[in-house]
Amino acid sequence: MKYKEYFSETTLNMGSSMIRELVASTKNIPDLISFAGGFPSPKTFPKQELSQIYAEVVAEEGTDVLQYGQSEGDSLLKKEFFRWEGYEDLNDDDALITVGATNGIYYFSRSLLNPGDAIFCEAPSFLGSIVAFEAVGADIRCVSLDDEGLKLDELKSGIEQLKKEGKQAKFIYTIPDFQNPAGTTMSLERRKALLQLCAAEGIVILEDNPYSKLRFSGEHLPSLYRLSKEAGLDIVMEIISFSKILGPGMRLAYAKGHKELIAKMVSWQQKVNVSPDCVTERVVTRYMQKGLLNPHIDNICEYYSPYLQSMLEALERYMPKSVTWTSPEGGIFIWLWLPEKINADEMFHKASQAKVSYIPGSKFYPKGQEKFNCLRLNFSFSSLEQIDRGIKSLAEIIRSYGV
Repeated sequence: MKYKEYFSETTLNMGSSMIRELVASTKNIPDLISFAGGFPSPKTFPKQELSQIYAEVVAEEGTDVLQYGQSEGDSLLKKEFFRWEGYEDLNDDDALITVGATNGIYYFSRSLLNPGDAIFCEAPSFLGSIVAFEAVGADIRCVSLDDEGLKLDELKSGIEQLKKEGKQAKFIYTIPDFQNPAGTTMSLERRKALLQLCAAEGIVILEDNPYSKLRFSGEHLPSLYRLSKEAGLDIVMEIISFSKILGPGMRLAYAKGHKELIAKMVSWQQKVNVSPDCVTERVVTRYMQKGLLNPHIDNICEYYSPYLQSMLEALERYMPKSVTWTSPEGGIFIWLWLPEKINADEMFHKASQAKVSYIPGSKFYPKGQEKFNCLRLNFSFSSLEQIDRGIKSLAEIIRSYGV
C-alpha cells in the first residue's frame, strides 16, 4: 500500500519537530553539554510530594478519577486556579483545562481559523505554536521584538498592509513574559498600548504564559488577560502551562477567555482528547489545597537564578564584542545574535563536534521568513561548570569565523 497517495494535504505539508530532531541528533554524543532543549531541571520536580498525593488520590478517589472525566476539565481544579490567581469572579465556563499548552493553542487556532486567515506572530517565536498555526493553514505575518517586546510600529504597518489586501487579522500570538525563545519581557506600557490597538482594530490576543511565575528578579507584571479585564475589555485568551512549574510529563495547562470561545475549544477537546488526565487534575487540586504550589515556585526561582547569572557572566567573559544577547530576569532561555556572516544552522554541526549543543534561531520562524545569524540557549538543564565550559567552547567556535 502506497500510503503517501492517501495522505491529506495537511499531513503531506506537515513536518516533524525540527527541534526534537536536532536534540535527538546529539543524543549519543558522550559528555555533550546541551543548551538545546527547553527542559526544566529534574531537580526541581516535587517528586516526593506528588508521589504521595498520587497514591492518596487513587486510593481515596479512584472510583471517580479513573473514570471518564469532563471534557472542559475538573471543576475543583478550576476553582483552585481561580483562587490562586485571584479571579473570584470567574466560573467554570470561563476556563478550559487542557493536555498541555500546545493543545490549548491548537484548539484556539482551530476554533478561529480557516485556511488562509491572517494572524500576527512574534518573530522569533515558539516553534510548537508556529507548527500548530501552519497546520491549520494560517497566513502568518511576523512582527519583530525589541527589549520591550513586540514592536507596535511593525504591527501597525502589518495591520495596514492587511487592510490593503482586503484582509482582517484573526488574532495576535504573543508570549509576554520571558519569551521563548528570546527571553524578552513586554513592558507594562507596551502591554497597555497593545491592548488599546487590538481593541480599536477588533483583533483578539492569544497570550501564551508558561514562564511568568519563573521571575528571579525585578517586578512581576500583570498579564494581558488581567489588564484586559481591568480595562473592561474581553479580547484576550490566556493559556497557562504547568510544564515548567510541576513537570512537563504531567501535561497540564489551562486557558481562560470569553465563554463563547472557551465552549468551542471544549468541543475540539472532546474530539481530540475526550478529557484531560483526571488523576493528574485531582492530584494538582490537592497539591494546591495543601498550599504547596507557591512555596514550590519560590524554590524553583531560587534554584534557577544562579544558573541564569552564571550563563550571563560567561557570555560577558568569553563572547566576542560582535555577539549580542538578551538579559532576562527569569524564564529559562537566552537569545544570541551573531554577526551576519555566521549561519547558526551550519555552526550547529561544528558545535556538536566540540560537544556543545544549542538550537539554531531559524527554527523559531515560519517557513520562508527565517533568520540564520541567531540561536537559543537554555540555562536550566546544565550544571554551573558545564555552563562556563560550554559557553567558552561556543565562543571559541564563533571566533573561528574571524569576528
